[in-house]
Amino acid sequence: MELINEQAFQDIFKAEVKEFLQKNKPLPRTARLDKETRDNLFHGKGNEWIRTFIFDQYPEVDELNGGWVLNPRKTANGKTTSILVKPAIEWLNKHEYEIDWNAKMPS
Repeated sequence: MELINEQAFQDIFKAEVKEFLQKNKPLPRTARLDKETRDNLFHGKGNEWIRTFIFDQYPEVDELNGGWVLNPRKTANGKTTSILVKPAIEWLNKHEYEIDWNAKMPS
């Protein structure tokens, strides 16, 4: 007599492992400036807000200056903005209180 339904146990185990891996997945190396990245790194601010109040005001974040953002604005060199995630997190943590997260876009 079988006390545990083996298939049911496997299904539950697979679901738990999948959920654990989703919650504990490693950080990606790079990310686009999409909604998920904006929500996770930039307090949900919009693309232009981030470009204006972070990329423009802190030129050291540009990869051309040794920073963590590639193509902060569309140029002849590239149009897709990419974020190097780990250095971005480190920089943002260090500068969290310098950034005016309540700044309003110019009219």
